[in-house]
Amino acid sequence: MEGTQQPTPEQVLKMMAEKHGEAPRPMVLMSRVIPEWVPRQAAEQKFVMDLPHIPAKYKQLMMIAATVAVGHGECTKTQIMLAQKAGLTKEEIGEAILTARYALASTVFNTSLQGLELLAGGEEPRNGK
Repeated sequence: MEGTQQPTPEQVLKMMAEKHGEAPRPMVLMSRVIPEWVPRQAAEQKFVMDLPHIPAKYKQLMMIAATVAVGHGECTKTQIMLAQKAGLTKEEIGEAILTARYALASTVFNTSLQGLELLAGGEEPRNGK
C-alpha cells in the first residue's frame, strides 16, 4: 500500500480513547517504551476484524469469551462495553460468558484424567505419568 501513511502512536491512542472512552493504559505505557508497537496493535485489530469468514459480531463474542477465560476483568469489561456499542444484546453477551465458563469447567475432566484413570479401575496412568 504505497502512499498510505501509517498513523502515529499519538493518533492511534487518540482513536482508542474515542472508541474506549479512554486510551487503554497498557497501550499508553507501551507508547512510552516502544511507540512503534501502538500502530501495529491497531493494524492487527483491523486485520482480524476485516477478515471475511467470521462476522464481526461473533468475533466480539469470542473476544469476550477469551478475556473471561484468561481471567482479566478489565479487558472483559472493555470488550463488553465495545460489544454493547456494536449493538450486541445482554443475552448474547451473557451466553458468551456462560460458554467460556462451560469450556473452562470442562477442562477439569481432562486435567484430572490420570487421577480418574486410577480411580476408575486402578489403571496405571498412561505415558508413565
